[in-house]
Amino acid sequence: MKRSIKNWNFMVIALGVISLAGLAYNMFFYQRLRPIILAFGDAQPVLSSMEKVAAIWFILIFISHGLALAWVMINLRLFRKESLLLSLLLFAGLLSMLMVVGDFTLLSDIGKEYKQGWDTSGEWIILYISQGLHFLFWLLLIIMAAAAVPKGLKEAGQFIVKDESIFLNAQYMGVFCGLSGIIIFALLSAYMPLWALKKGIFIVSLLLLLPYLVIVAYWLIVKLKEKGREWYDEKQFQDICRAGLVSTVLSMVFMLTMYIIQYFTSTEFISVVWFPFYLFLILLIFSASTLYFAKRT
Repeated sequence: MKRSIKNWNFMVIALGVISLAGLAYNMFFYQRLRPIILAFGDAQPVLSSMEKVAAIWFILIFISHGLALAWVMINLRLFRKESLLLSLLLFAGLLSMLMVVGDFTLLSDIGKEYKQGWDTSGEWIILYISQGLHFLFWLLLIIMAAAAVPKGLKEAGQFIVKDESIFLNAQYMGVFCGLSGIIIFALLSAYMPLWALKKGIFIVSLLLLLPYLVIVAYWLIVKLKEKGREWYDEKQFQDICRAGLVSTVLSMVFMLTMYIIQYFTSTEFISVVWFPFYLFLILLIFSASTLYFAKRT
């Protein structure tokens, strides 16, 4: 068991280093391609010399994401204590993996718009932000995997007796998803045209909720495998009841505020984003208050 945990950690570190090398190559590719595309020059020489290698790195990085996320899920289940950092890593990893697919779509759109003679500067900004998320995820993963080598050897075999750590990790994930949803939709409302916001609001909402849905589904699978299971122990049930009350009261205050703003301003942006705001606010308040009550006693 100890040897297998150690080898798994080293494999994840190797995957991280390889993925960072691939990201660095692709960033070099983008840096060579971007000024040519923006100036509507001839991009074929750069594409001919670099795009096949970049495509291979795309595939390898995507597969590496899957293996890395499996390592995170195993660690969430393996040790007794919940981990804020592992939950953050799972959140960042799932978004990063989805954004690998998004990168491919963005590059395809850039190519089509370039041929039409359209400005693609906005797409390049999003692509570079996505690369920053990838780099952040892999750096965090390498650091945590390296730290887990001695920790794993000491704690190997200390399996979770109950599902409390997964339950608490799900609440951490709810905080991350809720907070990121509120911030992102606030930024989109401020800087994105209304037509673009309407077009992308459902996809963005689903992407931001997906990490929470994944860990909740994992918790449900763990519960279904238990013999003579109880869905919540007494403490968890009390925490959830308190969190539900807090979420209801605070969300009603928030909805009243949104209604007053919409009533007096009649801005169309609020009519588009109020439900996603409400959804992520409920998730944030419920998860944060559950964690608060769980940590109090």
